[in-house]
Amino acid sequence: MALQRGAVTMQADRLSGSLHGIAVQGMTAKVEMKMAGSDHLVTVQPAPVAIASVQTGVEMTNLAAMMELDWRWTDPWPTVDLRELQGTVFGGTLTSPGMRIDPGKPPHRMTVSLRQIDLAQVLQVEGQKRLAGSGLINGTIPIAVSPSGVSVKEGTLEAQSPGGTIRYAPGPDAGKLIAESDQSLRLVAQALTNFHYDVLRAGVQYGEEGILNLSVRLEGRNPDVKKSPPIHFNLTVQENIPALLKSLRLVQDIEDTLEQRVSGR
Repeated sequence: MALQRGAVTMQADRLSGSLHGIAVQGMTAKVEMKMAGSDHLVTVQPAPVAIASVQTGVEMTNLAAMMELDWRWTDPWPTVDLRELQGTVFGGTLTSPGMRIDPGKPPHRMTVSLRQIDLAQVLQVEGQKRLAGSGLINGTIPIAVSPSGVSVKEGTLEAQSPGGTIRYAPGPDAGKLIAESDQSLRLVAQALTNFHYDVLRAGVQYGEEGILNLSVRLEGRNPDVKKSPPIHFNLTVQENIPALLKSLRLVQDIEDTLEQRVSGR
């Protein structure tokens, strides 16, 4: 069979499904393509794509982008141009000029801008009930996608003025260790019970093996401690993101199952 001319329209209306633990809800798109030679399909014009929700353990909502496809029969997959990406996450927004996905020429790169991310919602993901915080975070995250995984190099996060708070309430065991430690550690623990920061900066590194490294700079003080000078913290935070997301999905699955059983009674 030899195709010489013609057109193809692909339409999705509020599709939902899951793949490899990633749940997608409410995908809507209409892609119109035409022949561009005997072995070539291209989009007639950029096609809007909208997704109500993507759940990976962390939920992203109201995702939207413009998409263009270029598919030669000699290639197993089309080249995809995604532009004007936007959505919401952790109460804030994510945007990106987009990325070009050419299966034959990895890695694929894009830069994501984060604005007014709610620190309280981010800390809730960790599930640390003794740790709470407030404040809005902005950042820039350069992402590279290759066959071996996703990576981030030299990403940056910074708190929006005027800053916010971090409150840590140690448990009985941790409290005992702090009480028996030296004065400097006790001072740090005391500051963190109600730490008001005006500077929060973080460098972001994420390797293809799934390990997130944050180099955090905190500056502020505890207003409850009248004679305490301003305190500067330099912290290194490391997290296994695939394991974290897997645990979050497991918790969500359990909650969904219980909800279905209760509603089915």
